[in-house]
Amino acid sequence: MSDQDTLQRFIFSDSNVRGEIVHLNQSYQTVIHQSDYPEPLQRLMGEAMCAVILLTATLKFSGKLSLQLQGDGILTLLLVQSTHEQEIRGTMQWQGECEDKSFNELLQNARLVITIDPDKGTRYQGIVPLDGDRLNQCLETYFMQSEQLPTRIWLAADDSSAAGMLLQKLPEQESQSDGNQWEHITILAETTTHSELLSLSNETFLYRLFHNESVRLFESQPATFKCTCSRERCEETIISLGSREINDIIRDPGHVAITCEFCSASYFFEADQLQKMSDEAAQKESGQKATD
Repeated sequence: MSDQDTLQRFIFSDSNVRGEIVHLNQSYQTVIHQSDYPEPLQRLMGEAMCAVILLTATLKFSGKLSLQLQGDGILTLLLVQSTHEQEIRGTMQWQGECEDKSFNELLQNARLVITIDPDKGTRYQGIVPLDGDRLNQCLETYFMQSEQLPTRIWLAADDSSAAGMLLQKLPEQESQSDGNQWEHITILAETTTHSELLSLSNETFLYRLFHNESVRLFESQPATFKCTCSRERCEETIISLGSREINDIIRDPGHVAITCEFCSASYFFEADQLQKMSDEAAQKESGQKATD
């Protein structure tokens, strides 16, 4: 299928409704192969990856958006991040058996956290309790509570690919006919099946759902796995610990090994490298005291 690892926008020419379709293949495989995720968690990761890309498509900003699920069930953390250019990465933490567990059984007493980090401007974070039996339902609730925009989301994933579709009613020129058209389009979209969403090309899929509507499909954008970890970022993290703690590490064990939880890349720092970072931390600390 030509729509692999892509995000594609579409609009309805005769109504105030927009949509996005995402397909993830290689990027999804890269993420789930970083760790030995059980099958239910693999599929949830695929749905979350599609969801975060669909969310970035609804925003006009340059920066990063994070979708996070936190709870005290089997799945304790799921974190997926995407830039406005659909560069995506993800990780999760779990404990116990996951087989044959429902979404609510995996995530107990959980909350959904959406964080927007623009390159310029103010950081935004929205937090809502999980309300729904699937991730798409929870996200629809989030949009109604936080964005107050009627939004519908469909998500699907199997062992090789993941896909998602978003429909959103735009607020401009509100009228009774707009409301009727939104209801009509979402009723048509409800006939979507997971297999069709995963396997059909976007053009065929949209024609199957909306062949009596006037739909305009825009040029697709690539979606790729990309981790932002680096040796320099690890050094910044170590320096932020402060000179005293770094000196404790130099004494025992005498080195630091950091493994990225998103891509499994490893960064190793020996004692002489740590000493330089300790000196830099001490300089920063003395500078701060001088300004106090």
